[in-house]
Amino acid sequence: MSNQQEEMLARVINKYNELSGPSLKLMVENVIIQEINKDDYVTREHKQNTYEYFLLDGILQSTIVNDEGESITTGFYNSGMVLTPHFARTIKGRSIFNLQALTDTLLAEMPVTVLDSLRYSFSDIKQFGLKVVEQELLKTIQHDISFRAMSAKQRLLSFRSNYPSLENLIPHTIIASYLGITPVSFSRLRNELTKQ
Repeated sequence: MSNQQEEMLARVINKYNELSGPSLKLMVENVIIQEINKDDYVTREHKQNTYEYFLLDGILQSTIVNDEGESITTGFYNSGMVLTPHFARTIKGRSIFNLQALTDTLLAEMPVTVLDSLRYSFSDIKQFGLKVVEQELLKTIQHDISFRAMSAKQRLLSFRSNYPSLENLIPHTIIASYLGITPVSFSRLRNELTKQ
């Protein structure tokens, strides 16, 4: 791992909880850096997965395949994020959704058993884990509320607030899927908001 990659990983981790020097060193020593090409998958729905992930650079989407075989976007991850914890994105060790790179991506991965061991051994790493879960819960609740209570226009504004600049970096069909609207409706909404 390069010094630059170590610094990127340290920034991601410390954004959630500031670790002591020794704890941070242990985290850095136990990850493997993966370069994921645009459009490639990190993991697939129903496939075995045993890792925790730290997104150093790039954009990922989570998707599920519906009964008609269509891919539905359910979420996004930007540079500097810890991905949804393993326990919340797997059932019996199998992924409940796909993770796909929307750009070339730099990802640090750590076996879930290793992170669990570190969490049980070091209080600051345990606190880091709790903060990740807290952030994920907050994100999930906000997403749930937006889909139950907001109009399509409000969902688009919420998306822009939560993911600034993403609209200019990824295909609009993917954003429309995430918002639960057709690409045509998405285009109309964008035009409407531009005129306001």
